[in-house]
Amino acid sequence: MEENPGSIWDTRLIVSFATMVIFFIGAFIAELLGYGVLQDFKDLSLMALLFILLSGTFGALIGAFFLTMAVAQIGASQTSVLSGGTNPIFTTLLGIVFLGQVPDLIGIIAVLVIVGGIICVGYHGHEGTIALLEKTRLAGGVIALLAGLSFALAQVAKGEALNLGATPNTAFVIGQTIPFVISIIICLKKSGGLAYLKDISRESLYCYLGASIGIVLGVYCLLAAFTFIPVWQAVAILGIQPLIAVFLSWIFLKKADKVSLRLILGAVLVTFGVVILNVY
Repeated sequence: MEENPGSIWDTRLIVSFATMVIFFIGAFIAELLGYGVLQDFKDLSLMALLFILLSGTFGALIGAFFLTMAVAQIGASQTSVLSGGTNPIFTTLLGIVFLGQVPDLIGIIAVLVIVGGIICVGYHGHEGTIALLEKTRLAGGVIALLAGLSFALAQVAKGEALNLGATPNTAFVIGQTIPFVISIIICLKKSGGLAYLKDISRESLYCYLGASIGIVLGVYCLLAAFTFIPVWQAVAILGIQPLIAVFLSWIFLKKADKVSLRLILGAVLVTFGVVILNVY
């Protein structure tokens, strides 16, 4: 909300860089304490590395591209609902095909309940679309679904990499390197240098640092969850994130919807679905 926050690519570059710096500081401390983080990289197999690179390509490159295109067509809110709501469904289907992780009937019902809750929470009009393309609701919806599919492929690829011996440490660092490199290339191409980044407001930089800490915790915890529960189940539980974001935005930014019957219904559905997944 600052006067000079930088463009979306500037933000991604700063956040990606800060995210990696924070992780490496933590890894250095872990090495001093004897946890042997570097050994994870030495033991990484070629196949695990390829699947990690594949996950970064589908997520940070292709998925992010489809997501931006969809926002240009139908707005951020409906895009997040279509891509985020279908992501657990696509992940469940792909997990069955590629990972052999077959949920039972209760698991399938829980995933559908969570998706329904996401739709209730997030589906509303949004006028702040990006004027990049002629807005076509059908095309935007299809592109948003492709974004959800691409992110699901990224999650499944991460799960397979962990099955092949990768660790949350290696998957995190290599996966975050891809958006960092892409952001550098795009920022250099559009400006001829990175000196202009110093003009971004200091307040915004503090916010991006906070976002980086959140990304480190969120992505790392998700990767760790893949080692305890099936990928489809972890991604379904991750569906509670839009609900939390709506409430936090309503509390701190005063920009989200007011508490309504639709929001309450969505909260109940998402919570109920998550409880089922963790109890059944």
